[in-house]
Amino acid sequence: MDNNPNINECIPYNCLSNPEVEVLGGERIETGYTPIDISLSLTQFLLSEFVPGAGFVLGLVDIIWGIFGPSQWDAFLVQIEQLINQRIEEFARNQAISRLEGLSNLYQIYAESFREWEADPTNPALREEMRIQFNDMNSALTTAIPLLAVQNYQVPLISVYVQAANLHLSVLRDVSVFGQRWGFDAATINSRYNDLTRLIGNYTDYAVRWYNTGLERVWGPDSRDWVRYNQFRRELTLTVLDIVALFSNYDSRRYPIRTVSQLTREIYTNPVLENFDGSFRGMAQRIEQNIRQPHLMDILNSITIYTDVHRGFNYWSGHQITASPVGFSGPEFAFPLFGNAGNAAPPVLVSLTGLGIVRTLSSPLYRRIILGSGPNNQELFVLDGTEFSFASLTTNLPSTIYRQRGTVDSLDVIPPQDNSVPPRAGFSHRLSHVTMLSQAAGAVYTLRAPTLSWQHRSAEFNNIIPSSQITQIPLTKSTNLGSGTSVVKGPGFTGGDILRRTSPGQISTLRVNITAPLSQRYRVRIRYASTTNLQFHTSIDGRPINQGNFSATMSSGSNLQSGSFRTVGFTTPFNFSNGSSVFTLSAHVFNSGNEVYIDRIEFVPAEVTFEAEYDLERAQKAVNELFTSSNQIGLKTDVTDYHIDQVSNLVECLSDEFCLDEKRELSEKVKHAKRLSDERNLLQDSNFRGINRQPDRGWRGSTDITIQGGDDVFKENYVTLSGTFDECYPTYLYQKIDESKLKAYTRYQLRGYIEDSQDLEIYLIRYNAKHETVNVPGTGSLWPLSAQSPIGKCGEPNRCAPHLEWNPDLDCSCRDGGKCAHHSHHFSLDIDVGCTDLNEDLGVWVIFKIKTQDGHARLGNLEFLEEKPLVGEALARVKRAEKKWRDKREKLEWETNIVYKEAKESVDALFVNSQYDRLQADTNIAMIHAADKRVHSIREAYLPELSVIPGVN
Repeated sequence: MDNNPNINECIPYNCLSNPEVEVLGGERIETGYTPIDISLSLTQFLLSEFVPGAGFVLGLVDIIWGIFGPSQWDAFLVQIEQLINQRIEEFARNQAISRLEGLSNLYQIYAESFREWEADPTNPALREEMRIQFNDMNSALTTAIPLLAVQNYQVPLISVYVQAANLHLSVLRDVSVFGQRWGFDAATINSRYNDLTRLIGNYTDYAVRWYNTGLERVWGPDSRDWVRYNQFRRELTLTVLDIVALFSNYDSRRYPIRTVSQLTREIYTNPVLENFDGSFRGMAQRIEQNIRQPHLMDILNSITIYTDVHRGFNYWSGHQITASPVGFSGPEFAFPLFGNAGNAAPPVLVSLTGLGIVRTLSSPLYRRIILGSGPNNQELFVLDGTEFSFASLTTNLPSTIYRQRGTVDSLDVIPPQDNSVPPRAGFSHRLSHVTMLSQAAGAVYTLRAPTLSWQHRSAEFNNIIPSSQITQIPLTKSTNLGSGTSVVKGPGFTGGDILRRTSPGQISTLRVNITAPLSQRYRVRIRYASTTNLQFHTSIDGRPINQGNFSATMSSGSNLQSGSFRTVGFTTPFNFSNGSSVFTLSAHVFNSGNEVYIDRIEFVPAEVTFEAEYDLERAQKAVNELFTSSNQIGLKTDVTDYHIDQVSNLVECLSDEFCLDEKRELSEKVKHAKRLSDERNLLQDSNFRGINRQPDRGWRGSTDITIQGGDDVFKENYVTLSGTFDECYPTYLYQKIDESKLKAYTRYQLRGYIEDSQDLEIYLIRYNAKHETVNVPGTGSLWPLSAQSPIGKCGEPNRCAPHLEWNPDLDCSCRDGGKCAHHSHHFSLDIDVGCTDLNEDLGVWVIFKIKTQDGHARLGNLEFLEEKPLVGEALARVKRAEKKWRDKREKLEWETNIVYKEAKESVDALFVNSQYDRLQADTNIAMIHAADKRVHSIREAYLPELSVIPGVN
């Protein structure tokens, strides 16, 4: 240390010391675990071991849930209490710790059961035990986590909330992956998966919201306030935001294999100065402006440090930084000089060695220099030495020392992620940038404060894409930005900053390095948020690869939240032509002034199949099978209207994120199929827009029939028929098919879908009645009790929810009449038409009737359509039936002429005139009964099947 006779006071630096750490011969010896140590270990684990199984479960036990007691949980609470100067009341503290202790005990039992089951996965007892343990664990977490969101204590409890949330997501992922092997039904697994995806968003938004609330709370005007603000930002990035940034990877259907993520955000150590935390008023904003603005990631190559002297004290006066783009994909570039280039000593060059600078040992210098009295007092706040240590996984690399090694250790505030090895191998962060806080107040003080930025080690240098994993690359690792693209502050849950465009054009180019064989094929996915529909284009080395349309995800002016972002993909795989390639992403087909945000791209090995792909293939196959040919000219005869609706549901449930273009194309094909179905259906108002609306058209029915809107079973309207207390007054629904719509000598079919029924009678009547009574057992819904209520967020039926499967190919038709217990919800009944006569207008009557008290029915998707021309025996049979009917009608006409004349005379005799408005004076009840008897002797004046329909007579 330099000597100076004017030294009056020397205050030792102590504001960043850590009593749990000792520095011995340059090595760091860890003597205890802090919340930051634990969180860094957890983040390392999540980044490296994010594969479901016993290894992951037991890893969580080893890191946190098997070793924590009340004192460790309390340390998480104390950490934030001290930062925000708020003490958690005893009841809230005790409740939180008790809940966490309970979860810890329960999870250890769960983990042991998991380990035993994985060793013997077909053992029925172990499978049952896993079902029990999962249900217990899920129930406990569902109950406990809301109790960690205590009113007024959300900020101090946020880090333990995130730990519990992380545990809950891991358990829900377990059942999504292993639930079938444990013996859970598909509906339960799907329901828990829906919980998983919903809670990823809920937990993420909660954590970011209260992080931001706490950060705003600790802001203040002075340097002391900034130190606390920066400490809160740094420490809660490590204990909260880094963990939250990985929550999306728990989506087991989107990330079914090992997924590699990268954290590109930066954290900052405080300027290493004596007395800095309390000496400078009104400087917080000035210090914060010294922090580097959002930017593309770069690789720190070198720091050239300059030295100046003041009153005999040498110090770090300024520096020059050189850096390279990620992947060293462009020429090295230099930043403007920070501070000033002093020449009191030769510059010291700190060059990148190994994996980068991972530790600094700094020597702050504070001097109060008394030159006289009054304003001549001067203070010097500077750094007079730093040792830079480099990362290496194998050997010790020599450090670079600027002037001297100090005692202020960067590892005290940004510890390693692995304390079982030396810091050079177990480091968590590397130095990414250095700025300079410069301030000189005339003769009062001189301040030169290097401010160090640190980046997580997961943000590797080369954008490596292997073959066996999903690789997530933040787009801030791009080489170049397109004109009009900017880097903006991330929303807190993306692990770094993001890119933004407000007009169509190129977003960025990215240099990637392929370690897999060039024959390996990939698919690209994009995580984005947008206020507009748009089109993404991708290319590799100038060769177009993919192009697709994608939808808006958010409203203009709304804040970026977890739900604002969507991960979309292209279905067409590709391969790279070169081991080092340039990937380009562009956004097009949207109006300027909208906002498009890009978080990251993902390279997925093409052989990885996702549920969304299965869904697309299934939907494509289902749509194609609707038609008689590939050009969709005609529908297959056996394709029912109900089946088209179910195929429509399949298409509507396809992922917009994965296959929006294909979904739109399939949707148009389904609409075409529906039009063809409507065109061939001879029923009027098949969608039940109304009953008894028109006297001579559409449906007629009794007043107790109800029309209901589509639900989880029916996509369109359906009708409900209830029972009756008097079979003389049945519940009925009928419609006549006009003769003009029928073809001679043709078979027609009535078909539809019955959700459930009891004593439902179905008739088709022309020459005679075709009849069946249908009983279809039902539970009132096709949704299992274990599934969530199939209701969408706006109250609409959620037809994408898990449901019991039925086989639409199982058709049941009781063509010989009588009661039939259907094994399918589908029914069909056919009738043959002989010669047609527009004058007679015989037509076909379609009748549904219930005449019992316990009867009921719910049915829809009714169709009456041409089936086939009659030939052979069928043709002969209908001709015989037609002749028999005509002979019967001629006989009826002859008989009726006689009976009608007698009946009319009896009725006329009751009245005084032909207006039938006044009875004869001698008319009595016996005469009325006699006339009534003669009237009812007229045969088939009404259909015997339903007395409200006129008969053939």
